[in-house]
Amino acid sequence: MTSPRPNPFEVTKAADFNDEEIAAYFVDIPGAGFGTLANPTSPMPMLIMGGKGSGKTHLMRYFSYPLQKLRHVGDIVGGTRSDGFIGIYLRCGGLNAVRFKGKGQKTGVWESVFSYYMELWLAQLVLTCAADFRSAARVSDREREIATESFRLLDETNSTEIPTIQALIQQLQQWQKELDWEINNCALTHKLNIQIRATSGRLIFGIPQVLARENLFKHLQFLYLLDEFENLGEDQQRYVNTLLREKELPCSFKIGGRTYGFKTFKTYSAHEDIKEGSEFEILPLDARLRSSTQYSKFAQRLCARRLIKAEYAPIDSLDLDSVAPTLRDAFEIFPPTPLLEHETAFVNQKYEGRERPYFGKLRAHLKSGMAGRVALGVKHESDLDFIVSKLGCPTHPILEKINIFRLYQFWRKNEDLKHVASRIGKQCEAYIHGRGSPEYSSLVEKRKSDMLAQLLRECDQKQNYVGFDTFVAMSEGLPRNLLVILKKIFNWGAFNGENPFAGGKVSTASQREGVREAAEWFFDDARMPGDDGSMIRDGVSRLATLFREVRFSDKPSEKAVSTFSADLSQCSAEARRIIHLADKWSLLISITGGQRDRNSMRVDAKFYINAMLSPKWDLPVSRGGTLALTPNEIDAIFDPAHAASFPQLLQQRIAPMTAPYFGVRKPFPEITESSQSSLELE
Repeated sequence: MTSPRPNPFEVTKAADFNDEEIAAYFVDIPGAGFGTLANPTSPMPMLIMGGKGSGKTHLMRYFSYPLQKLRHVGDIVGGTRSDGFIGIYLRCGGLNAVRFKGKGQKTGVWESVFSYYMELWLAQLVLTCAADFRSAARVSDREREIATESFRLLDETNSTEIPTIQALIQQLQQWQKELDWEINNCALTHKLNIQIRATSGRLIFGIPQVLARENLFKHLQFLYLLDEFENLGEDQQRYVNTLLREKELPCSFKIGGRTYGFKTFKTYSAHEDIKEGSEFEILPLDARLRSSTQYSKFAQRLCARRLIKAEYAPIDSLDLDSVAPTLRDAFEIFPPTPLLEHETAFVNQKYEGRERPYFGKLRAHLKSGMAGRVALGVKHESDLDFIVSKLGCPTHPILEKINIFRLYQFWRKNEDLKHVASRIGKQCEAYIHGRGSPEYSSLVEKRKSDMLAQLLRECDQKQNYVGFDTFVAMSEGLPRNLLVILKKIFNWGAFNGENPFAGGKVSTASQREGVREAAEWFFDDARMPGDDGSMIRDGVSRLATLFREVRFSDKPSEKAVSTFSADLSQCSAEARRIIHLADKWSLLISITGGQRDRNSMRVDAKFYINAMLSPKWDLPVSRGGTLALTPNEIDAIFDPAHAASFPQLLQQRIAPMTAPYFGVRKPFPEITESSQSSLELE
């Protein structure tokens, strides 16, 4: 049995890579690069925020000293000095921060214990990096002085000399082990027999200052890289925030964490907050990637690197951009045409000799409208045939859907439907022959994507989410999203015998299945645990349902709707809180600048649903119009206390877009010959 080719996108988390793999898979963003974004030589501390999978860990590990060594393997000392910093990386998840609370001890006790633990841990890390760097430089003098001066930063006052840096590291390790024993057993003994030997910050800032007195370390910044900040509790984050405020040269910090994971900005300094701009700056990593014009090329290079490492592309490829055709050619797509002929080609074959379902739906609406006297000009069964015949365009099904949508627009305006159908038919014919009116041509261009979505649904077909560029757009600045999409699609393609990236194309069917699986994964993965997680999930589900109902209504009020605006100040506090959490967990994405209300000129908050969720609800990937939602609608969507009113508010919102009544129950008066002749289309 032949072994299957490896999935180049199998590993999607940087935490699962060793240092060599982090170096091998790292791809810089075109242009100024991540070095400019993160600015590791800046003395200003930085909070690197982003959603799950935005690349924070990969980036921070890339700046760490072990990766600096790999990059500068031929000249570690010269290369690191040219970098201008030494990166000291600590993954906060390894601290098992939950140990530092409860167990019969007061909060203040645990604050002191945690601070001391961090001192010991970070001191070992910086000394380990320094010892290795000195070894690479073949420097051996003054080691006793460095070790002894560093040791004397401790609160114990004695004249003990430490012979080597390694001896000091071993002493700190021993104290840390003793501390671990006391912490772990406190749950049983309810006692902490601990000697705190260092004042907060003395080792973290003092050891780099001792080292900086040596020429080898002059002009080098000691950059503390604290990753997975979300794993620390609020009190523990206050300690780190205090370090940022009290920072001493030659040290600085990069704190990496998920956007929702920054629980407080308070410090131990009279509970004051650290101030953005003067004491720290923020790098919203996924937001920067999303807004970058270079993100598409970065994503392409990221995936090209995977193909090269898995030997799906020449392993000696130096130009990642040269692998781009392999990426795009691997996926079966519909060739772009103005009227989507390839996407709709199935219609003629499937419905040969019988009426197409969207015309059957129109016919039913017309019949109901005739019975309710809300379809002007429609009085007999023959009128239904007349209207359907005028809107027909058998060779271009997408134009048939456009024509029906156009009819609904004028039906909503109380126009005579037979007259309207005749005019639409003429406009359609003129368009096909290159003489289309600006209004009709614009309508085709703006609405054809949504009309295709409706056509596919009405014809029992799955929606199309295909092609590498679509997957990049869906990832929303989170590289892991893109990798997961490709991982799922590759698995489906391999299962279906399509030999992805090795000569065979991945079918549209495999792409659809993979994308849908990725959407389900994201919806489950990108939500917080507990009751809040359930409320976020429910709120986003109701919002997506509203968008879907608008998109598949008879006369959608907006094109490609996946965005809403609202005056959140008039909504319930709980609705605002859930929206805020959904934004932090990347299920919703806020739009800077908001949306100006047309009537009051008030600037409302504006959000769109993450495109990773589009396949779950058959929503568009690209954004179009914006739904302005009322405070009552926002509360019904996001506040559990008002959720029972959502079905009614949904019906009220969709009714004006639904034939035959379009939200109006009152019958129209009988139309006269004179009034009929005066009707004109817009």
